[in-house]
Amino acid sequence: MAKTKQQIRVLVADDHAIFRDGLRKLLEGDEDITIVGEASNGGDCIKLLSKLKPDILLLDLRMPDKDGLAVLEEVNFDSLPTRVVVLTAAEDDRDVVRAMRLGARGVVLKQSATDLLVKSIHRVFAGNLARQSHDCRSHESLCQVG
Repeated sequence: MAKTKQQIRVLVADDHAIFRDGLRKLLEGDEDITIVGEASNGGDCIKLLSKLKPDILLLDLRMPDKDGLAVLEEVNFDSLPTRVVVLTAAEDDRDVVRAMRLGARGVVLKQSATDLLVKSIHRVFAGNLARQSHDCRSHESLCQVG
């Protein structure tokens, strides 16, 4: 049976190879998502963004060379079709709010359930915000995970 939905093209940027491998295996289970590239640092992420022009960038905030916040600061996402979902192990709201102000459309904690990440990718691809936090009440305008 042919797929009728548009494929969601995803670039994964995380410095831990085992985490990228796990994400790839997880996301391969969703027929609507295709991994088009992987980057292990911010510099490579920026190069791949301009080359691949993915729909979604899964961006780790903590990477060598340039971290995720530096990527968000440097890249003009208005000129790309790419929407950003930040992946973070830390629950530091300051970095999360800064990432959202720099254009990230979603935030998912790395320790989250896998279905939350997949739902967040679909929500952000559809043009919605998706933010998970231990305390969304302080940032209700950013917290719209469904």
